[in-house]
Amino acid sequence: MEALKILLDVRNHPVLIHCKRGKHRIGCVVGCFRKIQNWCLSYVFEEYQRYAGAKSRTMDLTFIEMFDIINLRQCLYSIIYQYQGASKKRILMYQGETTQKPPRLTSF
Repeated sequence: MEALKILLDVRNHPVLIHCKRGKHRIGCVVGCFRKIQNWCLSYVFEEYQRYAGAKSRTMDLTFIEMFDIINLRQCLYSIIYQYQGASKKRILMYQGETTQKPPRLTSF
């Protein structure tokens, strides 16, 4: 959930996703992210299997399939867009925030 929140927050973009331990964690995170993007589940599985190769696990595919994107609803509803300055630059802010925080590096 925390990794998906980081991916959804445009203040963190661009984002490089990697894992030094293998393909399963990132494959599951990206698979769940694809579901949020409304990808067809068969395409999500195809992408996972393409990158996981021989390390593909049925357990990971089951996790992706069962992942309920409704769990992220509160996070998504708490995001609001505010316009700042004369340039009408759109910035992403969470409910209750007053200033934009500098980007941070996060590992998971």
